[in-house]
Amino acid sequence: MGYLTAKQLSEKWEITERRIIKLCNENRINGAIKNGMVWLIPEDTIKPYDKRNKVSKYINTQKKVMIINFNNEIGHCLLPQLQKEGYIVETDKTFEEMDKYYENLIFIDIDNKTIKNKEEIIVEFAKKMNAESAIVLVNNDKKAKEKLEEKLGSTLRNEIGLRINALNITAPVEKDSLLDYNEIASDILGLITKFKNTTGISIETDGGYLALDRKERTKPLEIGEFYRAIIRCFKTLNKESYMWCASTMLEDEWTEEPLEMNFRVNNLEAANRGANLERIFIFSKSKIKEFRENKTLRIYMQSNVKTMFVDYDEIKEKEPKLLQIVGDGWDGIDKTTLIVDMPAGSEKRGYISKNKKEVQKAYDCFQSLKKYAKDLKEVLK
Repeated sequence: MGYLTAKQLSEKWEITERRIIKLCNENRINGAIKNGMVWLIPEDTIKPYDKRNKVSKYINTQKKVMIINFNNEIGHCLLPQLQKEGYIVETDKTFEEMDKYYENLIFIDIDNKTIKNKEEIIVEFAKKMNAESAIVLVNNDKKAKEKLEEKLGSTLRNEIGLRINALNITAPVEKDSLLDYNEIASDILGLITKFKNTTGISIETDGGYLALDRKERTKPLEIGEFYRAIIRCFKTLNKESYMWCASTMLEDEWTEEPLEMNFRVNNLEAANRGANLERIFIFSKSKIKEFRENKTLRIYMQSNVKTMFVDYDEIKEKEPKLLQIVGDGWDGIDKTTLIVDMPAGSEKRGYISKNKKEVQKAYDCFQSLKKYAKDLKEVLK
């Protein structure tokens, strides 16, 4: 598939270049992407209806979605994903407030709210949809037993032609649970966009759930589980986030393995989004010459991550307890989460802690280490 500029498309559609740019800015041309100051538009895209034309009053030309029970983690993660795909999203409107036409309905029922007459709501809402529309029910494990998608699927398919499918979340959906809500949102979007000819089915996901024990820690995690959990945490970082990290397993962390490379990329992306990232590298002064041309350190130093050096031998002499707390290193996020490396030679890679005392102890340790820290760029120059 090729792309055309607004100027090239204006000749094809016989409308002005200015009009096409306006349509792109309003997200009314499917697949249009902005490359710097230039809009690139798929050459086979369909010309949108002109809203000024009276015909458009009788034709649903918008990708409009209603989300019922929006105000939860799933809804907030789903919103930007839908908007990125060009959907116009409405949330929790009454029937009196709703528009005439909708392309999709997403019914989130995961927080133990009693939503009365759920079946009647879906049936009534279906009257605002057409044969290319889709309904997605999002349930937790208990709610999934109702299987409304099976009960209503054939009826809505036969009477209207629309699809109704369900995403059943098999893990507990709790405020502080370690769920990947972006992953769940992606599955919901997939049920809308990819299951074009399917109705009455259920797919299940655990959302990457990790259980916390009585000490508010996960179990020691395998390598894949550990990195997946880290990346999930990184993707939540924003301009209000503070990430503080102490690294001691330097040789182990500087491999070219895909998992470790992806870990570094997500560090840098979080910093580029505006998150405040600080990393302390703890090693002996005797290794400065060895590390001066190290590729990984050079990447970090050229990024938006604040990189610092702390002399291992100085800490060992003055405050050895700090080294005991650091262990083999950890990444802290705000004062809520600690991602801990297991000792070298362990069968497992690490664990995640939400234990307030453990997180605070590590945080205080990091602030104490900063008293000894020097700018890594100055040390390695």
